[in-house]
Amino acid sequence: MSEKLPEKYAKWHGIDRTKIPWYPAIDEERCIGCKLCFVTCGREVFDFDLEKNKAIVVRKYQCMVGCTTCAAICPAGAISFPDKEVVHKIEREEQILAKIQKKALKKKVKMDLENIRKEVIDTLSSIRASVSYELAGNIIKSEVIEKIYNEIKNCPIDIVELKIETPSLRGVWEQKAPSHTTFKVVSTEMEDISKCEKKIDEIIEKSGVVLVSKN
Repeated sequence: MSEKLPEKYAKWHGIDRTKIPWYPAIDEERCIGCKLCFVTCGREVFDFDLEKNKAIVVRKYQCMVGCTTCAAICPAGAISFPDKEVVHKIEREEQILAKIQKKALKKKVKMDLENIRKEVIDTLSSIRASVSYELAGNIIKSEVIEKIYNEIKNCPIDIVELKIETPSLRGVWEQKAPSHTTFKVVSTEMEDISKCEKKIDEIIEKSGVVLVSKN
């Protein structure tokens, strides 16, 4: 009965994995039962016979073609593999090198796109593109909003979500009752707004209104 392979191990560059005689063999007399191969192989090629205290190969075709890690780490030299010419012969006959060119190019493009995406994310994360303000005071009579508007004409920013709450218009004008104002400064060109932000801070400070919070 042929070994039933998980789909991810069933092919090697389009070749049926069971047609490639590459897998480990264990010299039972040399095996000392250290279990290194059993715990190290990520493809679960090995199992372990507890009664004999020996490693056994149970899923030979799940072995990575060309991999010899288990043999390299075996302290008793109990694991062996076919000559690598077996793999090289298949590579020549199946023209593997020609087949993987498209795969290599696709992988390279994917890696380049991922690097570009990471660079963009890193750049955006370092840019201060928005900041929220909360003010209190005589917002209307101080003309602070108008002054900010005149300033942003020269900056790649805009004011959004502007809200001015007053107890009453008469109270603001006649009794200088304080108003509560919130707004957000955002970049219109995905640029850092730090310089424009500094100018807005100066306008607020000179206008005499209170900067309650800024984040």
